[in-house]
Amino acid sequence: MNEYFFNSVNIQGTVWRDSVNATYFMMMQKISFHLKRKLLIMAFIIAPIGVVWIFITLVSAVFTTDEKAVDTDEITNYIEKIDNFALQEFNDKRQLVYFVEAKKYFNFKQEPALLIDPKIAVYNEKGEKVYILTSKRANYLDNGELKFKGKVDINAGTGVAYKMNAKELLVNTKTNDLTSQKEIIYLDEHATVVAQGMSMKAVEDKIQLIGEISINQDSGQTILTRDLSIDQSNSQKHYYAKSNTTYLASGNKIYAQGIDMNMRKGLVSLLGKVKILQKSGTTIDTKALIIKQSNNNEIYQTKEKVHYQSKVANIYAMGMRYDTKAQTIKLTGGVMGRYE
Repeated sequence: MNEYFFNSVNIQGTVWRDSVNATYFMMMQKISFHLKRKLLIMAFIIAPIGVVWIFITLVSAVFTTDEKAVDTDEITNYIEKIDNFALQEFNDKRQLVYFVEAKKYFNFKQEPALLIDPKIAVYNEKGEKVYILTSKRANYLDNGELKFKGKVDINAGTGVAYKMNAKELLVNTKTNDLTSQKEIIYLDEHATVVAQGMSMKAVEDKIQLIGEISINQDSGQTILTRDLSIDQSNSQKHYYAKSNTTYLASGNKIYAQGIDMNMRKGLVSLLGKVKILQKSGTTIDTKALIIKQSNNNEIYQTKEKVHYQSKVANIYAMGMRYDTKAQTIKLTGGVMGRYE
């Protein structure tokens, strides 16, 4: 075993190079063992992604069924029917609280009233629209709440728009808050987020997605976490969670203790202790990892302590820059390494 001390080390593929002395270390290994290990690691990484997409497909199928247009001609068990339905609700100060419209309204004896193509406009005490919510159908419950199903569009008075598929979304007509305890698919501009529920306060451009969360970005990354907050106030698009997080991308599987994402700038901060598992079996332990997503590439960076371990090397450093597309890793800041 040999031990080396460097100012910085560049790692590319299976070649290691000291950037000062240009000394190369070729990592020799048995091909059969390497191939077997590689296949096992790849299967380990790909399997969670497959499970996630199967789950999304199943949930989407349920939502698609809910989204089918209601054939109102087949509804015959109603006791009251109103075309071009409209309802206004006022508070004790005679201020308009919400205004409900629907193409058709059906009232039943033992079932909640049904609204076809409903639209609800919610107002604050100043008479300003807080948001407008539209969908294909909704139920008017006995407690005064509205329950929406299928595709739901929410347009806030601040200009922020939300699109989602909901198995069930409740509008509290007293607080105007939105809640759900069932599956939600949140459709962002460049990502699809699957959650087990949600809550949203009417006065804030913030959504709390509840339970197990899967963020599936259009660029191919999959992020698994819990209890995700989405903040779109002040023209930002900020995702964050303080729960254990798994980041799957570029053939790597990364574990962290939380996540903070700037979706507009393509910046991902993986919080707390971070472990990167490469498909080759190499592991990198560090903290506070920043991921820059751009041009179909990802750059991993940190200024924290780094511990790089492979089958032939054990390296410590005080910083790292990892270009996933070029497959190059630069370890910096008093690098100390051992190799066999």
